[in-house]
Amino acid sequence: MLTKSQKRYLFAIYRLGQNGRSVKSTEVASVLGVTKASTVKMTQKLIDEGYIIKEPYREITLTSEGIKAANELYTPSIILQDFLENRVGVERKNAESDSVAIVSQISDDALDKLVSFALQSTATVK
Repeated sequence: MLTKSQKRYLFAIYRLGQNGRSVKSTEVASVLGVTKASTVKMTQKLIDEGYIIKEPYREITLTSEGIKAANELYTPSIILQDFLENRVGVERKNAESDSVAIVSQISDDALDKLVSFALQSTATVK
C-alpha cells in the first residue's frame, strides 16, 4: 500500500511523464515543491517497491506496476477535478491542484465513496 507521500510522488512522475517521456528528479522536486534530496530519498523507496526504474544520474521511468498505481490515482483526480470545477464552482487551477491533494491524502475507501458521489451528482444533473 502506498503512503500519502508515495502517492504524491508517483502522481507527479506520472503526469510529468505522460506521452511516454522520462522524467528528471529535478522536475519532480520542482512540481512538488520539495528538495532534490527528498526526491532522491523517495525515488529510492519507489524503486525498492517496484514502481519506478531509475539508474544513477538517469531519468525516472514508471514500471508497469507504477503505471497501474498511478492510473488508480489519475482517473479519480480527473473525476474530482471536474466535480470541483463544474458542480462546486472551484476555479480550474485550484480544482486541479485540490483534486490531486484529495486523491493522495484520503483513504482508498473515502476516495471510492467520494468519486461515486461525484459521478452520481454529475449524472443527476444531465
